[in-house]
Amino acid sequence: MSSFAQPTPSPLNLTLAGRTVLVIEDHEDSRDLLTSVLQSLQAHVVAVSNIDGAERELSLLRPHLIVCDMKLPDGTGLDFIKWLRKNRRGGMIPCIAITGRDDVFPATRTHGFDAYMQKPINLAKFSTVAVALAQR
Repeated sequence: MSSFAQPTPSPLNLTLAGRTVLVIEDHEDSRDLLTSVLQSLQAHVVAVSNIDGAERELSLLRPHLIVCDMKLPDGTGLDFIKWLRKNRRGGMIPCIAITGRDDVFPATRTHGFDAYMQKPINLAKFSTVAVALAQR
């Protein structure tokens, strides 16, 4: 009888298969990292670098999740979320805010976002939150 160790199945089936995620991040390295993590979860990812690009993409598709940086070249994540929540088409799309600053959100408020994460991002937590939000 062989005593080779077998891989332990993950208790969570983290997958975004069949889901589209819109990533709004102006820093290329961060955008590429978020895209790679989401693609590793089998998501179809559309990545843009500003609010204008996000609004353009949202006229063409309805993602299951949006990940938005808070500081963008043409506005803030708060500007974007206010626009999105007023938009009949995008009002219910779950959104994760990403920020490098700890003073953007008080600990108890998310200002229209469903979740918020501070950079550097814990990728395991990000993956878990992204899957949970995109599947609801």
